[in-house]
Amino acid sequence: MEERIVSLEGVNEQIRDRLSGIDVRLNGIDTRLTGIEGMIDRRFGQIDVRFGQIDVRFGQIEARFSQIDSRLMWLTGIVVGTWITTILTILFHH
Repeated sequence: MEERIVSLEGVNEQIRDRLSGIDVRLNGIDTRLTGIEGMIDRRFGQIDVRFGQIDVRFGQIEARFSQIDSRLMWLTGIVVGTWITTILTILFHH
């Protein structure tokens, strides 16, 4: 009977040692995953900053296109007005 108890105690120690080893490895994995998570968060932060810069640039480009549109409308108005004036001058001159 004592031999069995001694044998079971030995098995318990082996199990305890193996579980301790597993615990140490899991803690190592947890530490690495935490580091990777931090790296990923920093990368997403950098990506957010870059997209913010792109949004600002698109806003500037959109403002420039708006200026071009208004100038083009003025130019079109001047050209059409000149044509109408020329046509009316020709029609009423005779």
